[in-house]
Amino acid sequence: MNQRRPIPSVAIAFLLAACAGGPPSAQRPTPKVRAAPAPAGVAGTPAPAPPAAPEPSTPPAEAFLEGLMPLSGTGVDRFQTDHPTYDGRGVLIGILDSGVDPGVPGLIVTSTGAPKILDLRDFSGEGKIALSPVTPSGVSGDTVTVAGKPLGGARRIARLATGTTWYAGVLRELSLGKPPAADLNGNGNNTDVFPVVVVRATDGWVVFLDSNLDGSFEDEQPLHDYREGGGRQTIALGTKPLTLAANFSEDHGVPVLDLYFETLGHGTHVAGIAAGHNLYNVAGFDGVAPGAQLLGLKIANNARGGISVHGSMQRAMEYAARFAAERNLPLVLNMSFGVGNEFEGRAAIDSIVNTFLRAHPDVVFTLPAGNDGPGLSTIGFPASADLALTAGALLPGAFLRETGPRTQLSTGILAVFRPRGA
Repeated sequence: MNQRRPIPSVAIAFLLAACAGGPPSAQRPTPKVRAAPAPAGVAGTPAPAPPAAPEPSTPPAEAFLEGLMPLSGTGVDRFQTDHPTYDGRGVLIGILDSGVDPGVPGLIVTSTGAPKILDLRDFSGEGKIALSPVTPSGVSGDTVTVAGKPLGGARRIARLATGTTWYAGVLRELSLGKPPAADLNGNGNNTDVFPVVVVRATDGWVVFLDSNLDGSFEDEQPLHDYREGGGRQTIALGTKPLTLAANFSEDHGVPVLDLYFETLGHGTHVAGIAAGHNLYNVAGFDGVAPGAQLLGLKIANNARGGISVHGSMQRAMEYAARFAAERNLPLVLNMSFGVGNEFEGRAAIDSIVNTFLRAHPDVVFTLPAGNDGPGLSTIGFPASADLALTAGALLPGAFLRETGPRTQLSTGILAVFRPRGA
């Protein structure tokens, strides 16, 4: 193992995989940038005064001072002091989870100033938008009808469009579950319907989304595929704000659009522990590998409680392996998910993980032992895969304060739910 990888490959196994304190279970699969300005806030829809954007439960500076990023529990802090350049730089970490919000301070750049997130891909299908052909209309050609609703600003779209066929669809909040997660724009309800129009431009497919629901695309920013041109383009939706990215593919020349967003928070939480750098703009508030870069690989359908399927997991693994190989980057994968409906010795997910690692022996794959302890033989799937790194959970001393004065234990203790045995 070369010296650029010890932090991600070892410490992340014990800090990240232990983060699966509430990971969803997986079901068996069913058959079957351009350079852009910083994300701009968009006004909310006409409604009563929306709630204020949520703040961290503990002020970031206070969290940092109180040790709520408990690197000392696994000796990461000492390692970072002794080897300041062994901070993950040159390593790519794939976070297979509920998504990663690229707008969170601390997930913008690495310790060397390189872009932190190289790609965002949705393998869950939660953000897939059904598209159908549409044609601009109206006396001046400035109207386009989406889901029966006429919208202005078609000439704005036409200035970028090179193809003759346009495609339209809608992003519905209601299908994304209950508020607050499904309230994408933070206006207090989950019934908004956001029209989208997709056209081919000179530099690939672009999507226009009526983000402020004002009935026009004239004031909207065209959104390219996140990975195109290295631009990592996003838009900020509503008052939260929620960060949206676009994933495009094609089916016989017809665009396929997935909108990428993170509404559960678990994947963003894991990404911060893995590789956060100056989180919430607090200098020194870092994760395990602040020099590492990230892939945010969404495998969870957050509207259904964060559930995933084998197919989503497998496609994300293979995508990460290709992405890293094309760029000659060492790859670490973390998947804080457990599968509860398999039989010991015959678990399909264990076989998937082992087969993947045999095909990609240089990849380090960290998995959570699960939450079913402390009895013997309580390690779950796919943590029982032979070739992966499995980690249990530690309750750091900083989290174990007494109810009186804010005293701390000097060391952590093993979590009571930590599984034991193979």
